[in-house]
Amino acid sequence: MIAKRVQAKLAPMMAATIAVVTLVSACIDAEMGLETEIGGVVVTQWNDSTELFLEYPHVVAGEQTGNWAIHLTDMEDFKPIRSGTLTVDFVSDQGRAETFQVDAPLRDGIFLMNPVVRQPGVYRVELVLTSPQVNSRHVLERVRVYSSVEAALMAEAVEGEGGISFLKEQQWVIPFRVHPVKEHDVQQTVTGPAEIVPPDGALVEVSALVEGIAPAGENHDAPSVGERVREGQVLVVLAPTAQSGGFAQSRGRVERLQREVERSGRLFAAGAIAGKRLEEARHDLEIARAELDAMGGVTDGAYRLSLRAPISGVIAGRTFLPGRRVEAGEPLFTIVAPSTAWLRVQMSAATARKIGNATGTTFTTEDSREVFHTSRLLSVGPVLDHQTRTVPVVFEVEEVGGLFTFGQLAQATVPIGGTVRGIAVPNEAILDDNGTPVAYVQTGGETFVRRVLTLGVRDGIRTQVLAGLSLGEMVVTVGAYQVRLASLSGGDFAGGHAH
Repeated sequence: MIAKRVQAKLAPMMAATIAVVTLVSACIDAEMGLETEIGGVVVTQWNDSTELFLEYPHVVAGEQTGNWAIHLTDMEDFKPIRSGTLTVDFVSDQGRAETFQVDAPLRDGIFLMNPVVRQPGVYRVELVLTSPQVNSRHVLERVRVYSSVEAALMAEAVEGEGGISFLKEQQWVIPFRVHPVKEHDVQQTVTGPAEIVPPDGALVEVSALVEGIAPAGENHDAPSVGERVREGQVLVVLAPTAQSGGFAQSRGRVERLQREVERSGRLFAAGAIAGKRLEEARHDLEIARAELDAMGGVTDGAYRLSLRAPISGVIAGRTFLPGRRVEAGEPLFTIVAPSTAWLRVQMSAATARKIGNATGTTFTTEDSREVFHTSRLLSVGPVLDHQTRTVPVVFEVEEVGGLFTFGQLAQATVPIGGTVRGIAVPNEAILDDNGTPVAYVQTGGETFVRRVLTLGVRDGIRTQVLAGLSLGEMVVTVGAYQVRLASLSGGDFAGGHAH
């Protein structure tokens, strides 16, 4: 019975403050000696603001017949209403007849009242919530108030649909969401394996341009992996060795030619040499400086070579140790600019030709079900890979913000044609149950049913459902796996208590 469920649910929290008003138990059968209880009604409503789940016993005029357990859930985050005032109006054909006010929820999400309505009849009941979380209004079009206990005892209980039990107390403590089943346009797509790769120029390797030593004292604060660097920042300081054609020799030659140019300038001014000699000296100095610039460009007074970051970004790799000798051409740092990434999808040549501009391409990474979006199509490879028999199709992903790691694998969903219209649900609503696509539909506030689906076209956001769901039903989009676990465990998953 509904009344027993309500009392069982509320009893643990009522002992200290409110005595549970038991249902009117009457009509003891003289022959059977059995006690009969008044039946009740279960109601579930959704609006844009809240979900109402209400359990109440049949109402008898002038009597307290039991508690109304009014569960209210915020549709924004599917968490319980934690504060606010609930006003309940019983409205008859002649106008407002009775008004009851509950000043606060008894506990998160649950308002409790035991109304006494003086006159029998059929009422429209309006429940108006005023809360810092949300304001909302629900209407029960026909609530009957019986003229006597005997009449209420004879009335049929409206229990609601059976199914998987998953209590509000369970829903409220996990990520949970339901979504009405609607018609949508679904883009025809294909899926394919993909990889997140750095854009051209967004990954650079800084190598030692000359052989040398990385002095420990001058490199103790060299940037580490994961550290951000700016363009032009010193990464490492090298003390070059005196090999032929090395930095020291190149710098010495520049300094010697600088002195030669200065000397030639004085002689030319004194008329001691021709202007051609001065021009030749200047030309030799320019060439020597160009050679020195090619080795790293900047010297800091002493014979040290400072290697600087060519781009701003994050240190993705570091292979040198302070105090160690490095060879010319040896990689020292890898820098990536992580603000933008490319998604490289491997597709058959025939499919790649159907892509067009591929607006709406989405992907998921190997370690997450979150759907990410690309910003635009960059290129379709013109050359077939002889091993995979595919061509690379590259998309840009903007504002990455460190979400991905270059080299990470992904699964891409790429639009290739027009759209189809029909019943469609968010992709996350569909579970794979041993190869069978299923979804869970909320039939009441705390009851769910499992539906086997026949699927149609799927894009990166929604999947067309050819059979298994009806318009207007509330399908679970977040928390479906927990509902499935509740069905396997008899409804006691997550520590809820039975009604």
